[in-house]
Amino acid sequence: MKITFLLHNAYTVGGTARATNNLAAALATRHEVEIVSYYRTADRAPLATADGVRTRTLVDLRPHARRTAFESADQRSPGTVCPHDPVHAGWTPPSRLGETRLAAHLRSTDADVVIATRPYLVCFLAQHGRTDYLRVGREHAGRDAHGAALLSDLDAAIARLDAYVTLSQGDERAHRAALRGARTRVTGIPVCCPAPDVEPSTGDSRIVLAGGRLTPVKRHDRLVDAFAEVAAVHPDWSLRIYGRGRERLRLRRRIEELGLHNNVLLMGARTPMEPEWAKGALAVVSSSGEPSGMSVVEAMSCGLPVVSTDCDHAPREIITHGEDGLLVPDHGPVEHALADALCRLIENEAERGRMAAAARRNTERFRPEHIAAQYEALFADLGRRAGIRRPWKSAAGPRRRTLPRSLGMVRLGRPVTVSCRVLPGGSLAFETPADQLAPRGRKLILKPRNETDAGTPRLLLEQPGTAGDDRVRAILDKRHWELAEGDWDVYLGRTGGGSSRPVRAGLVETARLLDPAALRPAHAGGRTWIPYSTEEGGLAVRSWLRPAHAEVSSVEVDDKAIRLTGALHGSTARAHHYRFMARIQGNGGHLVDAPCPVDQYGGFHVTLPVDVVAELHSGGEALWDLGLSAYGGPEIRLAMVTGDLVDRRDVCVFPAVRCAGPDGGLTLRPQLTRDHDLVLRTADAVRGPDAHGGRCGLSSS
Repeated sequence: MKITFLLHNAYTVGGTARATNNLAAALATRHEVEIVSYYRTADRAPLATADGVRTRTLVDLRPHARRTAFESADQRSPGTVCPHDPVHAGWTPPSRLGETRLAAHLRSTDADVVIATRPYLVCFLAQHGRTDYLRVGREHAGRDAHGAALLSDLDAAIARLDAYVTLSQGDERAHRAALRGARTRVTGIPVCCPAPDVEPSTGDSRIVLAGGRLTPVKRHDRLVDAFAEVAAVHPDWSLRIYGRGRERLRLRRRIEELGLHNNVLLMGARTPMEPEWAKGALAVVSSSGEPSGMSVVEAMSCGLPVVSTDCDHAPREIITHGEDGLLVPDHGPVEHALADALCRLIENEAERGRMAAAARRNTERFRPEHIAAQYEALFADLGRRAGIRRPWKSAAGPRRRTLPRSLGMVRLGRPVTVSCRVLPGGSLAFETPADQLAPRGRKLILKPRNETDAGTPRLLLEQPGTAGDDRVRAILDKRHWELAEGDWDVYLGRTGGGSSRPVRAGLVETARLLDPAALRPAHAGGRTWIPYSTEEGGLAVRSWLRPAHAEVSSVEVDDKAIRLTGALHGSTARAHHYRFMARIQGNGGHLVDAPCPVDQYGGFHVTLPVDVVAELHSGGEALWDLGLSAYGGPEIRLAMVTGDLVDRRDVCVFPAVRCAGPDGGLTLRPQLTRDHDLVLRTADAVRGPDAHGGRCGLSSS
């Protein structure tokens, strides 16, 4: 059987693309599967496509593409189908060119089943699809997410299809009620979620995780308010919110209003999410509507109990209250209910562990083989009822022959995919499938970026079978290697010498960097290795090497002072009498010099009065270096280099304080550099109607 999925853009990381990729991979084990992407907007899809799944693009929007669509008048002309779908107002709206090509594809395809994945495509399939293949609608959003005009278009289209698949039983009932009398088969089949390849969460961190686009329906605003109550009782716990969207700025402002910038982090989008779920102790969903529950299933699969609002429809169909998570009412004081449920699991480690184990067990029903079987049964039944117009290949029959991965990778010289996992103690384990490598011996090479490769680590890849599987491994042992501070790129080379080439990043697991032992002050100073995927998809390691290091754990800002709390790392940094130094970059003399006691555990507290900085500010804009010094010795920069974040600049954002004055005043804001050093930025503020001499206050970002 040949199955075709219609996607608006397969080169994004949205929930629809993830759900489609998962289902396509599940069906590709027994069928010929193709993903037709209306648009292509990137050179490489951020989501890996499974072997046997072919991806085809109708309109290539990459500016450097050989036959770019930007020059076409038909691409500049808007599409006409399903005009109420919000995709028409997005950054890649349907076009006359795209509609012409999609209609031609639907007329000529040899597929047995065509599955459309959003309202616009469902309507297009109903209008242009042939009747000699099965036409199936399936979308990631729920019925309640659509306006009346869009629902009118969608209902009319669904009534002309063979089947429409919802992702929850509740949404199935809602569509059935609206489509009474229609002959279309409406059925609910949940999302497909493969077993994670990452190590599951140990539950030892003090991190709560939330994932999803930053849109109003996700109600991250009430999650932030709820976590203000949690942080008041458990200040050592933090909340990480993953995703991007139009609510980001509003959430950032609310975080600053509540003084939660040390506890609540907006992480941006991450792909894949499994390595991030593995870092948490809990997951939380605050949505007012959750049609698919994909993030719920992913989090539970990685060993996290989930606290969720009991919203329509998926959470109540996935979570068993009190067994693998907690459901709270989606009405009334939701913030208080979420805070109470989170505190319950934070304070009860045994219950949290029991729920985590149950969560992993209970998500087995979402595995690919179970979900694919439900779709196969649906297709078979629809085919029998419709009276097949042409013979189908057996579901268990052979798939289209494809080149073995090893032959394709070696013959075409494509990058080899290498995964990296942080081990207890901070060493790095690299791993790649043996069939991606040529028969001759191979080694991994770590080269410092923009420097010569003399003396760089060269790691021989172990032979396959050493761990009972077909993967080869190499270990960068922290006890035997020392990496200079900076970025190191990972290359693959031959053991006999010769040229080397960059590798492609596979799974990168850094959860061990959040182990309690890894975050405590260390005699080795600041010595951190963080593997990461580069923007181009390569694999790299960011290294910090500081024999004496002052790690900042919290930054507090008010209209009186900037207060810094942290601990000294390094055996040579344990004198008890330190001084805090703040000086403008490029200025030879220290401008702020104040005592800074350090306790027996290396802990320190710094208070930098705002009025002192204001008096020393000479106008314009300046960056101030911040550090500690013992008895006039070398300065130890204040920084934030422990943990798992390779670039904190957009994640750890601190409030600004404004001092008003006769010339418009002064704005001060702590911030981090690319090297994670903490600096203070001062700049003349624009005079406003509320500027008063000698008065200071927090300003919004």
